[in-house]
Amino acid sequence: MATEKEENQYTPSVVVEHIYSPVVEAISLLSSFVNPTRHEFAKASHQELSLEISKDSKNFIEEWKKVTEWDFMELLNFILPCPYFNDMKQFLHKVSTLSNGEYIYHLLSEFIPMEQINQLLDNPSSINDLDANILWETTKKRNFMISLFSNIERIRTKTSMLLLEIAESNTLRKAESEHMQIIEESMIEVKTLKMQPLNLAQYVMGKTFRRTSLYKMYIFIPSYYFTPHRMRIFNSDICIVVYGCATPLSDSRETGKELEIKLKALSDQNRLLILNLLSGKKEYGAKLAEYLGITTATVSHHLEILKKTGFVTEEKVGNIKYFSCNKTFTEDFFHSLQHFIYVKD
Repeated sequence: MATEKEENQYTPSVVVEHIYSPVVEAISLLSSFVNPTRHEFAKASHQELSLEISKDSKNFIEEWKKVTEWDFMELLNFILPCPYFNDMKQFLHKVSTLSNGEYIYHLLSEFIPMEQINQLLDNPSSINDLDANILWETTKKRNFMISLFSNIERIRTKTSMLLLEIAESNTLRKAESEHMQIIEESMIEVKTLKMQPLNLAQYVMGKTFRRTSLYKMYIFIPSYYFTPHRMRIFNSDICIVVYGCATPLSDSRETGKELEIKLKALSDQNRLLILNLLSGKKEYGAKLAEYLGITTATVSHHLEILKKTGFVTEEKVGNIKYFSCNKTFTEDFFHSLQHFIYVKD
């Protein structure tokens, strides 16, 4: 397992690779198909895929969605123990050699010890006697875990069949042809960033890692259908970063700083009231002061902050300055905030 290290540790002989992986793209397409929320850009592909996959696979997906919110993104965990990035058949064959315990161990991101996994494979209902865990903290999650351990053979078979169908689909082949330029440009963009490998991995992920190691290899894999997500799969030697590339890459830490500045501008009752008043009509400072029961100087201070951050615009008519809420900017801000908070990496 990875251990805590300083982020600037770097071994000169470390291997860094930037690759496209059809296996990762197929898993990402499946994930976006099962959970199309925030994957509106892939709607056409989803419609085409729906016409291609078998009725049996469709039924399996519907059964799956009834018992869990997982969208098969967890299958990316297998690219570390089964590193066949270009051939789905080889990848699935390697996955098939894993025992049921090993399969679940990797599927659950090594979150549960093998001893506990083997216990649950022998007696799935014994999960009710175990200490609380985020994986079974609710009744629905607990029932899903019981189902997973009880039906692991069937789940493995159905999942492999589904992945193979997607990997061999015309939908994926067409998408690869259409999106390869975007994928290649994204790889070039990441390659040209002059950063040490660990810093580059953190930049692509948009966060500082809590756990790191002296990795011997870094693998960066762009995926069109993985957008807007980012995921790190790692052990003590290898760090794999899968990142969506349908939209430009950005550092979430920098975005977070920008949002913080704007949120601070709103973190005052009077400034919120000013925006409320200005959302319906233009007003001048003295009138706002009268409405709020504060001095004109204080209103001017609040307006200056709101102007600097973009929430308020100013228009001079004669000798009087009128202020109004920048509705487009404000709407874009709240959309960006929602996007930032609800992205799952």
